Amino acid sequence: MKKDYIPFDYARAEMIAKRTKEFYDSNTPKTHIHIKSCRSLKMPKMPALNSFSFPNDMERYLDLRAERDYQFARFHENIQDDFIPSTSPWYGIAEHTAFLGGQVDFTETTTFQHQICAELEDFRNLTLDRNNLWIHLVADGIRYMNEKWSEYIPVRMRGADGPSDIANAVRGSDLFYDIYDEPEMLEELMDFCVKAVHFTTDLQREAATKILDGCINGFGLWMPGKCMGQISEDVSVMLSPDVYEESFLPALKACVDNTDCSMIHVHSLGHRMIPMIAALDKIRLMEISSDPNSPRAVDIFRQYQDVLKDKTVILAPTYKELTEMDDILSNSKVIVWYYAEDEEDIKRVLKLVEKYR
Repeated sequence: MKKDYIPFDYARAEMIAKRTKEFYDSNTPKTHIHIKSCRSLKMPKMPALNSFSFPNDMERYLDLRAERDYQFARFHENIQDDFIPSTSPWYGIAEHTAFLGGQVDFTETTTFQHQICAELEDFRNLTLDRNNLWIHLVADGIRYMNEKWSEYIPVRMRGADGPSDIANAVRGSDLFYDIYDEPEMLEELMDFCVKAVHFTTDLQREAATKILDGCINGFGLWMPGKCMGQISEDVSVMLSPDVYEESFLPALKACVDNTDCSMIHVHSLGHRMIPMIAALDKIRLMEISSDPNSPRAVDIFRQYQDVLKDKTVILAPTYKELTEMDDILSNSKVIVWYYAEDEEDIKRVLKLVEKYR
């Protein structure tokens, strides 16, 4: 490492983790705010993903990512919010399921995973292999970064698809026929997908930087104990609530029940699933993402505020939306993700939310 690198302030990180745990455990309405980025900050530009040759270039690529995140952590030192900066491997999105096989396409900015099984019964040939290339890139990538960089910046988990999204990667659009054509075999596939989620998240958690009794999840939130940091159930937006509840919700429940606490990422377009997902006790955090040409996440939360009263809800509002959120911030536990324009924008948003913290 360079001699001029400054060690990370872990005492401050532990203080934030402690008050975050108290925040999760409390029934009192309160707001935490995370300044996630600052547009005016000049950050090192990452080369295109498809310019690297993996796995040979893994360490060089991860060093570039860590260097970039380290620079933001240094900038963040004087921001008095509730965010712990961190770094992690990131290869697009395909790493969430590529460890199960199938073709992966690299582009400049992301990766795409092709359907893995042409026939449903083919999933029985899939294995959870610790030596898989993508498990190496993610889990060993986290371990590499932790060993080399954690003195200067914590290393977080990468995250994972939920069981339904993994099933969708395995079967592609054919999954929606499987619901009706092979319901018993689909149930068997979902059992496998639950194991696949734990396979990757357990390895990630084991390798990530530990802060107090927990670590930072793939979306940058500190979580305690045997946590399952963000899992996604994006496929739910394409299903009716009845179909999701019967064919896919049991797998999500089985997945999160084997954790101390879990966080789920949902989309505003799939808001009809929120009540049944919120009914799962181990899901303690829910992040609602806004979708194009759909209601804003802030408005979706208003619609389900009573259903979510016992959860910590994560939103990414604009500054204007924040100025109009007194009804939410005064009555709920909310983590605000804020993507700032500049330092003045950071100051004004911290001032705005101070009375709710």
